[in-house]
Amino acid sequence: MSRERALERRLRTLASLAEVIAALRSLSAQHFQASRARLPLARAYRDELMRFLAALDPPPDPPAATPTGIVLVGADLGLVGDYTANLVREAIALRRERGPGPLVCLGERARAGLVRAGIEPTAVKRASTSAAGITTLLVPLVDDLLSLHAAGAFRSLWLVAARFEGAGHYTPVRVPVLPLPAASGPKLPASPYADPERLRQAVTREYLYAALHETILEALCSEHGKRLLTTESARGWLDERIAATRRQLASIRRESATQEVLELASAGRFGRT
Repeated sequence: MSRERALERRLRTLASLAEVIAALRSLSAQHFQASRARLPLARAYRDELMRFLAALDPPPDPPAATPTGIVLVGADLGLVGDYTANLVREAIALRRERGPGPLVCLGERARAGLVRAGIEPTAVKRASTSAAGITTLLVPLVDDLLSLHAAGAFRSLWLVAARFEGAGHYTPVRVPVLPLPAASGPKLPASPYADPERLRQAVTREYLYAALHETILEALCSEHGKRLLTTESARGWLDERIAATRRQLASIRRESATQEVLELASAGRFGRT
């Protein structure tokens, strides 16, 4: 009977885990769909900003020894396998190539990996878990980055994030943001109503915001797509374990019932004797 109770407890535990995994899968599916729906709009807005760059004179290339800033877009939630570890490795490789400079980390899990490699982030911010929460994250983040840029902490800025390759598939990538990219197409005439330097500052701020928005959205698609794949595998494993446990429990109950019948039959035979 003790084994039967142990299997019953295990069955209840597995069923509870299955409910949790199903809830996480449903939540990730919602965030995945919301992020994918907004991604084309973010890309279109970034492309439109490129037209404004044509009204600016191209900035001079920064010296080779100029400090490089890095923004690592990680994840704060689990069930994504080696997702965060792969991004941390990419950020470490970029830091070794580009030399010292500020590193802003989005996600506490990514910070732990950086610290183990001997890199202490300049700042750690909570990673966005949904497309709706990106705006709340970006406004102070852009202000902090522009303050560091104005203080001369860096002249070039790179983003390290996941590029979405389909549900459950991604590639860690490096996205250059600053200096501003060269505009394609014909150069627009300068406006007589706007100071060129103020216009450059406004376009720089808006382009940084748009690039971060698009990159984080794509990272969210990658993260939640990976989580969908992980939860689907976990659900399959749990279904197998639940079915196996039920078979074991049914077998034990049949053996117990058979034993009881034999004991009753034996008791009846000896009683007649």
